[in-house]
Order: sequence, then C-alpha cells, then structure tokens
Amino acid sequence: MNKILWLCSWYPHPGDDYEGDFIQRHAKALSIYAPVTVFYVSQDGSSKNVLENKVIEQQTGRINERIIFFRFKKTGIAIIDKLVYNFRYYQTYKKNVQSYIAREGKPAIVHIHVPMKAGMMGRWIKKRWGIPYIISEHSAHYNRKTDDDFSAKSFFHRYNVKQVFRNADAVTNVSAVIGSKLKELFGIGEVRVIHNAVDTQFFHYQAPGISKFRFIHVSTLAAYHKNIDGMLRSFLQLKRKREDFELVIVGPASTELKEQIKESGLASLVVFAGEISYPEVALQMQQASVLVLFSRYENFPCVVIEALSCGVPVIAADTGGIREAVNETNGILVQSENEEELTNALNRVMNEYDKFDREKIADDAGRLYSYDAIGKQFYDLYNEIINGNRSNNIA
Repeated sequence: MNKILWLCSWYPHPGDDYEGDFIQRHAKALSIYAPVTVFYVSQDGSSKNVLENKVIEQQTGRINERIIFFRFKKTGIAIIDKLVYNFRYYQTYKKNVQSYIAREGKPAIVHIHVPMKAGMMGRWIKKRWGIPYIISEHSAHYNRKTDDDFSAKSFFHRYNVKQVFRNADAVTNVSAVIGSKLKELFGIGEVRVIHNAVDTQFFHYQAPGISKFRFIHVSTLAAYHKNIDGMLRSFLQLKRKREDFELVIVGPASTELKEQIKESGLASLVVFAGEISYPEVALQMQQASVLVLFSRYENFPCVVIEALSCGVPVIAADTGGIREAVNETNGILVQSENEEELTNALNRVMNEYDKFDREKIADDAGRLYSYDAIGKQFYDLYNEIINGNRSNNIA
C-alpha cells in the first residue's frame, strides 16, 4: 500500500503526553501492516500565547510523527483572537500538507482522527487532490451526560462536523453505541466499529503474587466524568461490611482527593500509585484482582480492555460501549450512578471470584484488541476504499 497520512485533532505532544494516546496506539497497530505519517497541529486555542513556530519530527519504526506548533500572540480582544487563531491554524496545516505532498507525493488515503479541527483539512485535501478520507471519532460527547456535550456547541461547529462526516468515504468509531448516535445525527449509512487497541507486550496475563484482594481504579480522576465521589462512597459502604481488601488508585490524585479519602475513613484501605508510565500501569494491573470504573459517560475506555488483557475482571458502569467488552464471563456491569448496586457488585465479586478464569479472559481480550488484530481492521478498510469497494457512506 502507498503512503497513508493521518491528521489528528488529538495526539500526544510535549504539552500533554496523554492527549489522544489511544490514537497513537491505533497508529502503532496500523504500522504492523503499513507505514504511516501522523500530523498533529497543536490546538492550544486562542487563550494562550505561543512564542515560535516549531516542528517536532520523530520516526519510530514505521510511524513518522510530526508535531507542529505555530506562533500566535493574543490581542486581548476575544473575537479577533479567535478569528486570527483559526486562520493561522488552517494556514499552518495547509502549508505543511502541501509541503508533504510536494516532497513525498500524494498519499493513498487520508485518515482523520476526531473531526474538529483536522476534519476540515480532510475535506480540503479531498476537494483539491481527490484523495479519499476516512474519519474516526473517539469522543463520547454525543452523549448528553458529558461535560462537553456536542449539542451545546456552536452552530458553526456542529455544521462543520456534519460536513466532515457526510463527505467521508468511511466512518469508524471505537464503539457501536456512539457509532449509532453518529448515524442518527448525521445521516450516515454505516459506521464501522474498530475498537481501541492494547499493547499486549505490556498488558498480558501474569499470575498475581498478592494475598489481599486488590481493587484497582485507573483514570485521569476527573471528578464528574469518572464519578470519583460515587465510587468512594460505595467503597465506604463495602468497608462497613468487610475490610479484607484494598483499593489502588492510579492517576494524578490531588491533595483534595487524598484529604477527602482520609476524612472519609478509607485511608487505611487506599493506596495511591500516582501518575505512572504505561508499562508501570500494566504491572499494577497484573497484580490487581478487579478493575473498578464508575463513570457517568464513556465511549470505549482503553483501561477496561487493558485490564481484561491482563486477565483482570472488570466492574464498570454500563455506559457507552463498555458492554461491548464486559459480560458475565469477565466482569459485572452496574447502572451508572447507582451506588448501592456498585457496593453489592464489589461484595459479590469478592465472594464469587473463583468463577473467573483469568487466563481465558486475557486470551480472549488479546485476540480482540491486540495491535495485530486492530491494525488489520484498519488496513482492510483502507484497501476496500482504495480498491473502490466502498463509496459514499451517506444514508
């Protein structure tokens, strides 16, 4: 296959190593089958000064990443800053795409990750050079529970997202649930489900060497999104029944959260692992008994399939696409925000833990979510489009 160009609205960069890291994992998965060039033009926004133009380019295996920053200086007048910022953003993107094509030739396909703002470039490239593009959405913000609800966006934003989707040669999503919402909102005939990917080099089964039952929670610890308060209240109720467990919290725990746990009476049962590297998260997972995720909304969270790939059962709120990964053989689903149900599930999993076959859970997850499996799905989709087996996806 010829060159593949990815244009990403989210991607890890020096300002945030974790922004869109799941997109980077998709790139690693694809690179097993084909080389890929990734562009990320920084979306710092019009509220922040950027002192200079800068391009960070790095080659890792068959992935070439180009992280692009453009100079921007605020005037202090909001509407002017927004207009100038957007002009500079698209100007920078166009200049870099034109330079890439002049130097390396036209890519066979363009793959957009998250429609705004990079999707606008996909439409422009298709119109100018006739290169097909696909769009992958990763956000959960089509769910009205989110704190970044799509319906609350400006008319301009919503209109442009619709045009990006409706002009794409294919649309993918990491879950069928959000994929169905996209079909309803934008009149798309098909949304291909290609799930998130797991690096099974790190996340794989290893027999745990712990004696105490260990729950683990891994997240950004965003209070509303992850419903940290509700999860902790459920653990407090469990503590009133029994204390033969511990909870490991992985993520950037604030001083306020630590104080809250201390005041609640849970401190003796909680261990803070902090914000740690991807391989270190895997090691924590492998030594855990159960992952707990009590989010108010999700799409298809990587942490769930990472736990499963380690053979760790999952207790999670039944939101977004989580039920596409979690079932009675590998975990328990509870209603979002139902703290009593979560408490009962925590107690039940401790009492019935022997029913879970950790090695089988890990084998099944590896087969579904490994880089090899997910990369092949993208590669096959590209070939369908390039060979003319797919066209307009509008219903």
